[in-house]
Amino acid sequence: MRTFQDIIASRDWQNPSAVRMHTLPAHVPLHSYRHVEDARQGTTSRRHYLNGQWAFKLYPTPEMVEASIIDPAEDLSAWKQIDVPGNWQMQGVDHPIYTNVKYPFPDRAPEVPEQNPTGCYACDFSVAPVAGEQTRILFEGVNSAFHLWCNGQWVGYAQDSRLPAEFDLTAYIHTGHNRLVVMVMRWSDGSYLEDQDMWWLSGIFRDVYLYHKPAIAINDVFLRPELDALYQDGSLHVTTKLSQQTTTHHVEVRLFDATGQPVAMQGETCCATNHNAVDEKGGWADQVEHHLTISRPRHWNEQTPYLYRCVVMLLDAQAQVIECEAFAVGFRTVAIEDGLLKVNGKALLIRGVNRHEHHPETGHYVDEATMIKDILLMKQHNFNAVRTSHYPNHPRWYELCDQYGLYVVDEANIETHGQFPMCRLSEDPQWNHAYMQRMIGLVERDKNHPSVIIWSLGNESGIGLNHHAMYQWTKQRDPSRPIQYEGGGADTVATDIICPMYARVDQHQGGVNPKYAIKDWIGRPGEQRPLILCEYAHAMGNSLGSFAKYWQAFRQYPRLQGGFIWDWVDQGLSQWDEHGQHYWAYGGDFGDEINDRQFCINGLIWPDRTVHPALLEAKRAQQFYDIGFDGQHQLTLTSEHLFAEEALICCWTVLEDGVAISTGEHAVIMAPESARTIELPLDHGLYQSGKTYHLNVDLLLAEATFWAPARHSVAQSQFELKAVYSRSDAEPATPSAEIRVSESDEQVIVAVADQQWTFHRGSGYLTHWEQQGEQRLAAPLKDHFYRAPLDNDIGTSEVDRPDPNSWMARWKQAGLDRLTGRCVAMSVETGEHAVTIKTQFDYTAVAETAITEQAATTGQVLRTQWCYTINQHGELHIEVDVYPCAALPSLPRVGFSCALPLTERVTWFGRGPHENYPDRCLSARIGCYDATVSEMHTPYIFPTDNGLRCDTRKLSLGGISVQGEFHFSVSRYSQAMLETARHTHELVADEVVYLHVDGFHMGIGGDDSWTPSVHPEFLLDAPHYHYQVVLTAAR
Repeated sequence: MRTFQDIIASRDWQNPSAVRMHTLPAHVPLHSYRHVEDARQGTTSRRHYLNGQWAFKLYPTPEMVEASIIDPAEDLSAWKQIDVPGNWQMQGVDHPIYTNVKYPFPDRAPEVPEQNPTGCYACDFSVAPVAGEQTRILFEGVNSAFHLWCNGQWVGYAQDSRLPAEFDLTAYIHTGHNRLVVMVMRWSDGSYLEDQDMWWLSGIFRDVYLYHKPAIAINDVFLRPELDALYQDGSLHVTTKLSQQTTTHHVEVRLFDATGQPVAMQGETCCATNHNAVDEKGGWADQVEHHLTISRPRHWNEQTPYLYRCVVMLLDAQAQVIECEAFAVGFRTVAIEDGLLKVNGKALLIRGVNRHEHHPETGHYVDEATMIKDILLMKQHNFNAVRTSHYPNHPRWYELCDQYGLYVVDEANIETHGQFPMCRLSEDPQWNHAYMQRMIGLVERDKNHPSVIIWSLGNESGIGLNHHAMYQWTKQRDPSRPIQYEGGGADTVATDIICPMYARVDQHQGGVNPKYAIKDWIGRPGEQRPLILCEYAHAMGNSLGSFAKYWQAFRQYPRLQGGFIWDWVDQGLSQWDEHGQHYWAYGGDFGDEINDRQFCINGLIWPDRTVHPALLEAKRAQQFYDIGFDGQHQLTLTSEHLFAEEALICCWTVLEDGVAISTGEHAVIMAPESARTIELPLDHGLYQSGKTYHLNVDLLLAEATFWAPARHSVAQSQFELKAVYSRSDAEPATPSAEIRVSESDEQVIVAVADQQWTFHRGSGYLTHWEQQGEQRLAAPLKDHFYRAPLDNDIGTSEVDRPDPNSWMARWKQAGLDRLTGRCVAMSVETGEHAVTIKTQFDYTAVAETAITEQAATTGQVLRTQWCYTINQHGELHIEVDVYPCAALPSLPRVGFSCALPLTERVTWFGRGPHENYPDRCLSARIGCYDATVSEMHTPYIFPTDNGLRCDTRKLSLGGISVQGEFHFSVSRYSQAMLETARHTHELVADEVVYLHVDGFHMGIGGDDSWTPSVHPEFLLDAPHYHYQVVLTAAR
């Protein structure tokens, strides 16, 4: 019996050999049902949950914890009440810390900081033990390490915050009132293995429950469902491990279908079969084997995740049921054949995403409703796989993935990203036991889930002997699943799948562990494995540019089998400022001096599960249907589904200048891997010259499914139609009026009918535009070449340490954020039908370094030439030529900006309705849309440029109309404010509307967020740009 003082003195929390003490061996989740029907239905489990309010007290260090806390008579009235499950930092105690790579404490592994906040929990409960039964307690997740006492007696110790820790309480409890005390250390040697890109949060953050087992009990069950070579008939191999040897008990296995009907069973198998198993502590237990055959079972896959129910019964000598355990069974096979990852013989295309367990209010405790919301959003946006980055998830998550049909890469809780070198602990035999226990616990807990198709050895820990030991053990224990691991170069002998992170489609990246272009990687000499990106398309803020290129490659090269986007949800924490304004907090917002700022804000959805525009792009690129059109009447639909047919409604709409003029629907049943053609009754004779026509096609679910309602859109496309002949004349022009020109030394005034434009000779700007005495402008039209930097533009820059290779650093070095323009020429030409005003601007920059010899002499980095033409119809035609200095970096944008009087409605004919950028616009179709100015703003947690709409033909806003071919954005926030604000609540709306009209806009990139990732065709580095628009007053 260890005393409290012995425990404190031993400092088990910084001993990598002391991973677990007095815990039960790892096994699948158990319920100990007492009746077959309870087991079949999954009801009346003998679990007794201790979730709820626990007493809590925080100490600065373990050494400062008073020994009296373990006394069952300790007065808890002064302790704080805290929710379990939950992280204590999310409940007003201590503070969260976010880091991506660096440890938030000195790296002296295995030693931990002396200042080690220690949370002590106490819970009183009542129990009525039954003689001959065992009472167990299970903690699903505690961060990072803990000691447990029951009624003043030490029970045991555990670490690994993401795996269950289970103890036998039988010897410590008594009838009536009992008390548990848990001492949780924020930091332990295990923290060195849990350096994942997430918040450092502490406490009992998953479920805690008691359950009771008979003296002879089922301790573990391993299910191995298989299909024959033709994927027709099935078999189920069941290995049952009992708690001890017996010659009088029997095990029976029954298999039920989803309706509860029995499918197969194998009757009373005597346990005295000499199939004895030795556990890791040398104990013996009976191990019983069953083999069931099933004729033509229904398969489990992403489309039809059919689940059987296997009930394992333990019977006594009189054939009376002692206890039952039950598990979902999915008949599916996983194999790598011919260099392809296959499920049930079909080569998969992984439409995956990395998911952290994150809730903005409760931290690492995620309730079931949020889990289901995540899964439904994934399914509805065409995802079929999820990686549990970077640790075992809550057990309920896997049950839901089984139920809804998501493939899972199940990852061990190991990441040593902050080590230098990263593989230091991975190569150290002293840490072998810790590594192995994390892998063993993962496999033993999750081995029965059909959704788990790949095991992962962890993340970003280099490569070392400990990984090779994990790989070999896992292969021996479960040869039915492949194993992946990216560390050490993504293609070592410790991975069955080439699984790089952030490798590019065409670009080779050098380094110690090169990242080859994925198109080339699969063709390297001797390489026969499939390639699945474990992380790609870094969705940090306004990102996911050129995402469609990956999917072009995946569809072109069979062994490029998809990947997992980084990542699912922005890890912002819900906070309010002193004025009651809500915002999402990130690294550094809690006084955490060691932090990685907003690098935790890289999800496809906001923390409240609102959808980012990038998620819509992902949905479109990875949709399961290709839609082709021959330009006349015929649609071709091709299904990429592998397993089941789908009933769809094919909806088509013809748009004239963005407005629907004809529409229709066709019911269609799409068999897997099939193609269908549909003839559309299009009347090309309706097309008029001078107008633009598009065909929109949407594929909708014909009926509601378990993951989406009826008429949910699963695929879409748009095609530009060509007019066969013209049936209309040109539209009549607006009535003409006299043009009046008034010139002075200071200004030029042009008037047509009820409109008047004023040009200032000194500045060269169009300063005023009036109609019927009302101002249409609140600030002049000015050249604009800069944008509030995106996360992808900022790269790895810190406030005091800019990344010189980032776009932001290059722009600032060239002075693009501090351009000074000077009008060097202005001319006025008056004609019979129009007046033309030409201006020329030379721009100088306060650059950090002269970018050319000419710039060093003259300071000039840009020249623009404006040509305004005002005609008799009151139209303002603007043509702009831009001549950048050759040595300038790619310009963020080429266009103009102005401010308009406050207005709210925006209508446009262009891409929409959601935000889109030149390299992220596949999902945004051309049409007519309207929104409020507020709705046009995308509230990224870390404010940046946002809200662009591309390929616009016409825009109406605040009494003016803009026509041409351009991109635009409107906002109540200036670019300067978007650049200086660090959170959305710091943005203060101005009493004007800022309009940006861009002839050209640089892409946003997104292959990753720390290197310049905008593809060359989306850079603005030409020597000359020309754009033109027409401005008119709305009538």
